[in-house]
Amino acid sequence: MADTAGERPPGYRYSRRGTFDLVRRLSVIDDPRNAVLLILQWAIMIAAVVIAIRLDSVPVYLLAGVVIGSRIQCLAVMMHDACHGMLFSNRKINDWIGDLFVAFPLGFSIHLYRANHMHHHRHTNTMRDRDYRVQRRDPDQIFPKRPAAMAWLLVRSALGFNYYRMARDSRVWVPFANFHNPGRFDFDYRLSLRLRYVIWAVVFYGAILLSPWRWQILGLMFIPLFIWANVFNRIRAMAEHNGVTDESEIKGTRTVIPTLVDRFLIAPFNVSYHLEHHLFPSVPWTNLRRLHRHLMTDPIYAADAHITKGYGGVIRELTTQRMPASHSSTSAQAHS
Repeated sequence: MADTAGERPPGYRYSRRGTFDLVRRLSVIDDPRNAVLLILQWAIMIAAVVIAIRLDSVPVYLLAGVVIGSRIQCLAVMMHDACHGMLFSNRKINDWIGDLFVAFPLGFSIHLYRANHMHHHRHTNTMRDRDYRVQRRDPDQIFPKRPAAMAWLLVRSALGFNYYRMARDSRVWVPFANFHNPGRFDFDYRLSLRLRYVIWAVVFYGAILLSPWRWQILGLMFIPLFIWANVFNRIRAMAEHNGVTDESEIKGTRTVIPTLVDRFLIAPFNVSYHLEHHLFPSVPWTNLRRLHRHLMTDPIYAADAHITKGYGGVIRELTTQRMPASHSSTSAQAHS
């Protein structure tokens, strides 16, 4: 966040004094836990595919799609952690596993995603932040919206009418869209990384296409991926920096206190504690909730931080005609 602070007026940055010792203790990656969780996501998805194909009924396929979609969202969050080098403490293992079992199945690359995402952290909510520029030119991401417009946005997202916008904007993370190595964000997408994806794609998709259940497998992969990317991940993304006043650092990013349904569909692995992540990006997902509780003991943070109770609360905030001047009551309610 140092570059962002340099682009802001004095007093914008939230003081980190008194937190360094705690953050150092919290910035420890739990390798065994992350390994078990990654294996578990794949085990659940494979089991859902096998059960759906064996039972071969429409309701089972629909239920399997919901389960697989929720696990795809888990992989998306793990991709974010791997981008920060927080999936595994060994950087080479982090990037190899992050590519082969997390990013590539989603159609992305850890390295391409990292190049863009680090710019986002350094220049959050400024014109040097590509995510911010994308939001400013996309009418779907201009808030607040009237209730009817918000409802229509969610309907169009579920039906895929605006999928092309999401696909267009995420092309900077996609390996096959960067084979010519355009050098975005001053990143060299070297040949070895491109060949890694080619070999993975040949092996992974080749095995699926050789299977007698190829169409069932592909459908159970891509339909939930499409829905979660364009509906639930859109909701998560629009919650992070939209509709915030950005008067100070802790008012420029939103943390959402998720419900159980939110955790299943939208925000697993504490990804909704986004303000805490921006303030202290070295803290892995396992400790973000503990970090949040500590920060809430600071009266300034508790009074001014943009904290919302649930993603339903986010949608309500983004459908009002005028953002409330203070979120202190929301913060207190969320913390309780």
